[in-house]
Amino acid sequence: MNLGNLYEIIDRENIEINNSKMKNTKARIINDCYTCIFIDYSKINSYIEEKCILAEELGHYYYDGYYSINSSQQFVDKQEYKAQKWKAIHLCSPQSILRCFQKGIYNLYDIAEELQIEPNIVAFAYQYYSNNNIFKNDYKMYKF
Repeated sequence: MNLGNLYEIIDRENIEINNSKMKNTKARIINDCYTCIFIDYSKINSYIEEKCILAEELGHYYYDGYYSINSSQQFVDKQEYKAQKWKAIHLCSPQSILRCFQKGIYNLYDIAEELQIEPNIVAFAYQYYSNNNIFKNDYKMYKF
């Protein structure tokens, strides 16, 4: 999935994008009377970073992973995990990892570069797929 696909999803879902300066974060999604992603574009340094940030915010949207400032840390962690999962599944599918392996690309950073995502997403996705038996045993030997 590329950045254009993410913006198409945002448009299709009628999610508003608001460029806002933020003190402690680069983006936040709010779902009140309508859904809006607040993003501080001045803090985003690359295509890959923007793509990963928007995918995470869409993860909060699709998995109803919202929380407030008053939420417990345990609840926040649970909601963040949901968003990370959506991001990983959509930016780093099992098929895309297997295609990298078939091309002879096995290094975490090289896979991330090939998929134009951050390395931590590859690691999360691979761990998630391995833990859920999505990969055949042959592909469980790789450790990132």
